[in-house]
Amino acid sequence: MPITSQIEVSKLKLDLKNFRTVPQKKEIDAIKAMISIKPDRFYAVMESIIEDGYLLTENIIVLNDGTDNIVKEGNRRIAALKLIHGLYKLSDFGLPTSITDSINKIDAKWKAENLKVPCTVFSIKEVDKVDRVVTLAHGKGEKASRDPWNSVARARHNRDVKGAYEHGLDLLEKYLKKGANLNNQQRERWGGEYPLTVLDEALRKSFARLGFANVADLVKKYPLNNKLAELENILLEIGLEQIKFETIRNIQLDFPTNYGIPPIIVPPTIPPVVPPVNMTQTVVTGTSTNTPQPNQTNTNNQNTSTNPTPTTTVNNANTSTTPTTPAPTSPKAVAVNDPKYVASLLKKFTPRGTNRQKVVTLRDELRKLKIADNPIAFCFILRSMFEISGKAYSADHGLSMTKTGGKDKTLVEVLSGITSHLTNNNSNKAMVKVLHGAMTELGKPDGLLSVTSMNNLVHSPIFTIAPSDLCNVFSNIYPLLEAMN
Repeated sequence: MPITSQIEVSKLKLDLKNFRTVPQKKEIDAIKAMISIKPDRFYAVMESIIEDGYLLTENIIVLNDGTDNIVKEGNRRIAALKLIHGLYKLSDFGLPTSITDSINKIDAKWKAENLKVPCTVFSIKEVDKVDRVVTLAHGKGEKASRDPWNSVARARHNRDVKGAYEHGLDLLEKYLKKGANLNNQQRERWGGEYPLTVLDEALRKSFARLGFANVADLVKKYPLNNKLAELENILLEIGLEQIKFETIRNIQLDFPTNYGIPPIIVPPTIPPVVPPVNMTQTVVTGTSTNTPQPNQTNTNNQNTSTNPTPTTTVNNANTSTTPTTPAPTSPKAVAVNDPKYVASLLKKFTPRGTNRQKVVTLRDELRKLKIADNPIAFCFILRSMFEISGKAYSADHGLSMTKTGGKDKTLVEVLSGITSHLTNNNSNKAMVKVLHGAMTELGKPDGLLSVTSMNNLVHSPIFTIAPSDLCNVFSNIYPLLEAMN
């Protein structure tokens, strides 16, 4: 039977095989993954605990394996408490300034009152009971339950606990390890938040065209694939939510062809030759054919002038009664010069790593601005994000910020060096494709990120930038901003 007890936060171990994320090696990596997957949800949990303390009615489900107390339900709450109690450096997680300020104001009394949390502890022999409890807590899909599992978590639970086949999840996890066209932020986020059901349907539509007997065969042999770049492009677009169910199910689009996967060409079949029927020897009546016998009067021929073989006429009619189905509509999309597209990118942007705190603060401010009303302010904040991100990335990878003579590099020069590093001097063709828009923008002497453009924004009495142009520029340079963070 499980027991209920108060356990110190420091003595609880996060579940490194949490179904929400790919398996993690260290607890700090597990916390970063939880933040990356759903930052808003994680921050909301932190703010609630800081404001109200930990609720004693919220028991943590714990599995004692004989050595450690492993959290099986409540990982996000315990992770938040570990950060609040200072068990890890806050600067390593890119938390919003508002949260770090609130944590720094917490007094000793609050920490003493929230040092321990109520736990329901199961023994290792009761692992099946733990799984049922966790499934009920997260698998109901109701508002009253805990944060429900998404498709990735459900698939991971089905595969790891119930032994079910989850080919889409297997391919996703392989892609996150070996894929050549995604960045570290996407690897971390998509490990727990990815449109897996869309991927499953896309694989069913594509495996035969890719030369495989079935989906399992495709997944097993990945990355051995003659159309690897095309397949990984589909995986990337699904993660970016550019491919949705509407895209896959629209028969007029034929989405595999649009992504470079041609249809299977089946040679035409020659219909068999049917010998002609001798109509003088048969009389068609209803649905049967009768041959008149000798000395027999055919009553069906008595009124041939008024009923000339109506069934034959119907069968030979060239009319069709098949109902026409309305043509499916194309999936809705937002243009790259639409502020809504910019907002969708910023919503997904989750900086992580050291020296990114201000990038997070600037991102939060940028989300609040309306491009149509504040284009110049948007430019200033965006440029500041690139400045700080460039310095942080250069520090992480040992890239020089100065020229040979000791003079500081311009922002464009710094970003050009970072682009060369990300693309391995243009040898990584997949990353070159991802950063093509940013590289093009960097090549413009008067582009948004150039010194000339920024000086004109500050000093020129007439120079400005149109909101639609700003959206286009942002769409081009955003992949570089994401890759640096």
